[in-house]
Amino acid sequence: MKSVAASLSAALLLAGTCTADWREDSGFYALQAELGMAMPTGAGISVLQSEANAGGYLPQATAGTVPFAGTGGFDGKTITPHSGASALSNHANAVAWYFFSNTGSMSPGVTDVHCWLADDFAVSLASGTPPAYTGSVQNHSWVGSFGSTATDQAVLRRLDYMVQRDAVTIITPLNNGGTMMPLLANAYHSLTIGLRSGNHPTTGTNTDGAGRMKPDLVVNQDLTSYAGPAAGSAAVLLLDAIRPAYPDADDPRVVKALLLAGASKNRLPAWRRTTTANPYDSTWGAGELNVQNSHRILASARAVPSPLTDASLRGWDVRLADSAQPVRYFFSIPDATWASTFSAVITWHRSLAPPTFVPSLANLNLRLFAADAFVVQGDPIDESVSTVDNVEHLFLRNLPPGQYALEITSDTSSVEFGIAWEVQRGTGPTITVRRETSGEVYLDLSQLDPCVAYTIESSETLSFASWEEAGTVRTADSIAATTATWQDTALPLPAARYYRLKWTSPRD
Repeated sequence: MKSVAASLSAALLLAGTCTADWREDSGFYALQAELGMAMPTGAGISVLQSEANAGGYLPQATAGTVPFAGTGGFDGKTITPHSGASALSNHANAVAWYFFSNTGSMSPGVTDVHCWLADDFAVSLASGTPPAYTGSVQNHSWVGSFGSTATDQAVLRRLDYMVQRDAVTIITPLNNGGTMMPLLANAYHSLTIGLRSGNHPTTGTNTDGAGRMKPDLVVNQDLTSYAGPAAGSAAVLLLDAIRPAYPDADDPRVVKALLLAGASKNRLPAWRRTTTANPYDSTWGAGELNVQNSHRILASARAVPSPLTDASLRGWDVRLADSAQPVRYFFSIPDATWASTFSAVITWHRSLAPPTFVPSLANLNLRLFAADAFVVQGDPIDESVSTVDNVEHLFLRNLPPGQYALEITSDTSSVEFGIAWEVQRGTGPTITVRRETSGEVYLDLSQLDPCVAYTIESSETLSFASWEEAGTVRTADSIAATTATWQDTALPLPAARYYRLKWTSPRD
C-alpha cells in the first residue's frame, strides 16, 4: 500500500494556527443563540477517527492498548486506541480538536472516541467484508492509494457498503491542492469535504466511476484535514438532535441531505451549476457548511408527499422512489414575500452486497415546477438530472410568490432516498435611490441574483408609456455579488425621476 502518511505529512498544521473561527461562518454561534439551553452537544454520539501514522495516530499519547481518559480539551472523554499504543500525533490532535474537543468543536458532549491507524482501517476494507466499527460518525483525514485500481475500488465499495449496512455517517476530506487521490474521497455514500478557499481538487472523481462531482461541502478552514472533522462535528450535533426526537431522520441519507440542503452560498456569490447534468458547483459543491440552516430544516419535522396539502417551507423526508410515478412535495410561498433562496437535495445509496460488492446505482432526478391548485404547470423551472452522481441539488434565488412542486423520479422502484429543502423568505430585489449633495444619483441594489441580468428603467411621470431603459446590471460579469451600485449618468437630471427593475422571473 502506498503510505498514506507520505501523502499527508506535507499538510501537517498544528491546532491553533487557523485564524478564522469556522464555527461562526458555519452558523454554530447563531444556532447556539437561537436554541440556548436546548442546543445539542453531541452527547451520547460515538465517533471514530482514523489517522495516518506520522509518528503516531492518537490525539493523546498512550503506552497501553486499553481505553484511557482524555485530558485538557478532551477531558471527560474515553479514547479507545484500537491500533495499540501510540505517541502523540500533532495532526491527530488537531483533527480531534475540531471533531469533538470541549472548546474547539460543535460537539463537546461526545465522550466515546474510537481511534484507528489508517493503514489498519484501509487494510480491513481491502481484505473482505468490513467489520462493524464503533462510531456513528467517522472522520478519515488522510489520502492515499494501494497502488492498484482494483484494490482502491474494492476499498471504496466496502466503505459504501459499511455506510449502507451500519447506517453510519462517514466524512472523507479531499486532498489539499489539485491532486485527486483515490482513497477515500471517491466514495459515493460519504460526505466529501473541501475548503471554502477552493484549495482542493475540482476535477471530480477518478476512481470507481469518473466524473462525479466532489466536494459535497466546503468549510472555512486552512486544510482539508481540518475541514473534514469540522463537518463531522456538525453531523454529530445533528444526530444528537435527531435521537430520539426524529427517529425517521436517523439515516445517513437524511443526515447528508440535511447538511447539503442547508449549505450556504452567502459567502459564495459566484456559486453556480453550469448545467442541469451537474448537481453542484465544481469548486464549492453544495456550498459552505451551515449547521443553523440544517438544524432548522430538521426541526421542521418530516414531510409527507401529498396531492392535496402543502408541505412547509422547510422539510425533510426519507422514502422509496417509484419508477411508475413521481413523488411530489408541494409548497407555497405566500403573497407579498419571495424565496430569497431556495435549496433542495436528494441523495441515495448504490446497492452493494458481499461477497462480490458489485454495485448497482439507480438514476434519480430532482425537478422544481410551478404549480397551481396542486397541478404542475409547464416545463420545470429547474432540474438536477445527473446520470452518474448519487445526489441531486437545486438552488435558486428570488422565487416569486406562488405554489411549487418538488418532483423526484427514478428509473428503478423501491430505491430509498433522503430529501431536504429550505426556503429562506425575503422581499426580492430592491432599489434604494441616493441623490448626493453634488447632484449625482446612485441606485443601491440588493438581494440580486448574480447570474441574472437586471434592466433599470426610469420615468419622469410614472405613465405607462414613459418608462425607458436606463441601464443594465449583472454582477456575474464582473465580481459576482448580490449587491450593486449603479450611477445614473444621464445629464441633465430632472428634478424628479423614478426607477424600477425589470428581469425575467423564474416562473415566467
